[in-house]
Amino acid sequence: MFFFKSKYNFWLALSIATAILFSLAGLKLAFQSPYTIQDDARQHIFWMQQFNAPELFSGDLIADYFQSVAPWGFTNLYKFINKLGINIFWLNKISPLLIGVVTSIYCFLVCLEIFPVPLAGFIATLLLNQNLWMLDDLSSGTPRAFFYPLFLAFVYYLLKQSLLLCLLIIILQGLFYPQTVLLSAVVLIIKLITEKNNRLFCLSGLLTAGVILLIYSLKTSQFGNVITVNEAKLLPEFYAEGRNTFFLDNPVTFWLSAQRSGFFPREWQYVLLCSFGLILPWLKLLPNRFPLVTKINSNIRILWQVFLAASIMFGLAHLFLFKLHLPSRYSQHTLRILIALIDGITVAILLNSFRHWFERKFTQYQPLTKNLISVGLISLLLYPTYAVQAYPYRLGYVEGKALELYQFLQQQPKDYLIATLSSEGDFIPTFAKKRVLVSQEYAIPYHLDYYQSIRQRVKDLIHAQYSQNLTEIQNFINQYQIDLWLIDQNAFQVEYLNNNFWLKQFQPELNNAISIVKQKQELVLARLGNECNIFPNSEFKVLSASCIANFIRSNEKYSNSINDEVYHY
Repeated sequence: MFFFKSKYNFWLALSIATAILFSLAGLKLAFQSPYTIQDDARQHIFWMQQFNAPELFSGDLIADYFQSVAPWGFTNLYKFINKLGINIFWLNKISPLLIGVVTSIYCFLVCLEIFPVPLAGFIATLLLNQNLWMLDDLSSGTPRAFFYPLFLAFVYYLLKQSLLLCLLIIILQGLFYPQTVLLSAVVLIIKLITEKNNRLFCLSGLLTAGVILLIYSLKTSQFGNVITVNEAKLLPEFYAEGRNTFFLDNPVTFWLSAQRSGFFPREWQYVLLCSFGLILPWLKLLPNRFPLVTKINSNIRILWQVFLAASIMFGLAHLFLFKLHLPSRYSQHTLRILIALIDGITVAILLNSFRHWFERKFTQYQPLTKNLISVGLISLLLYPTYAVQAYPYRLGYVEGKALELYQFLQQQPKDYLIATLSSEGDFIPTFAKKRVLVSQEYAIPYHLDYYQSIRQRVKDLIHAQYSQNLTEIQNFINQYQIDLWLIDQNAFQVEYLNNNFWLKQFQPELNNAISIVKQKQELVLARLGNECNIFPNSEFKVLSASCIANFIRSNEKYSNSINDEVYHY
């Protein structure tokens, strides 16, 4: 018994070490600069700066929206950590390590509930970590990163029949990533239908899940209901090259591997290469040649139950499109876990059989040599995952480069609103702590009441920035109460507009702007680029809205158009 425990502790410790080692690459990227942040974290974290300075982002449409869609548990976890004096951005950077360790522990434990061989638990954990650190889900530290530890914990306590802990996990799922509750509920329904035992357990879990989902459904949003399929089909944002591409012409890609609509994990190369588990049913038919298969217990049925639940939720998410969020969130996350578990079990069975065969054939070899050969075989079997892992990937981390701009904007009044079409608008709320009128990063179209406002703002901003009419610009500034106008140095060049895939979604305003720039017609903001610029930097112009207003007042005779000599920006 002590020997088993020592082996168990060794492989569990190695699994935890694996999670830590894999996180190092992410931590290196995350902390390479104070101005580095995970791409998706910008949406979910920036508004939390209000915890320390409530006046920040006051009355801001974007901050209000992302605060409204943030899960209660996620928000209050950050609020609690912030009260301890820990910076929220530092927490976001370190959280993938912590989430990864918890995920690894539960992955190891789940594997041993199915197949009590510690080596298999380690291999499953290794494979899962390799997979997760190829993607930006875990590294984001956002609510979806919590899927992995919370769902694995649910499966573990379900297998252990630990009712109170299982119910607690379901509650936590609802607090951090509510879609997980739906998946867990379907697993419980399948077990209730297919198994006669523990029906009270399943009913208790379903009751808890039902209460959580009811509370979640009753939560009203100031931004209305989720966008419908028919509404989404009218927006270019949901088509190829759109901000949130969903509808694709290729049905194979759409249903199988697309990021938002596909069933299988989008890193399909990894799935194909790590396909050891496909031979597990064949191995079970040959217990004499692969004796370790006899250790697989009845808990293995949880794998097909989870697979079936994921398939059902994938279908329902497509049937009630966008009401249950994205279909891929139910299948792709789940399949990554299932692939790791099945492959871990299969590889352990193969290694055991090889070891027995080797000992019979080469009895003269010393134990050390045998162990070295076993390690070599593990490396050989897992080589495809190493090969995939070798491809460089930044895990979604992005770095703000305009340090002088952020520092300059931080010095401006806290309630300033900045109008800009520059990509720097994605970084300004996080690093400059200022409101932006619009930004690609925050242009999420899943709630139409929110996105219609964003879309109209972008169209109005394009029209105003490339306008020749003083009155139109003054009206725009007054309508949105603009304080500063940030313009890229090359903003009045045709290439700038042609190469911006995000702006292509806003027609006819973009094409009109391109036409005006091509004709080399004079633009008001181009003329004022030096006159009203308050930022001494060659890459950007920061125009003062009050300066623009003063110019307009002093040039009333030019209110309809500017007829002076053409100014070349």
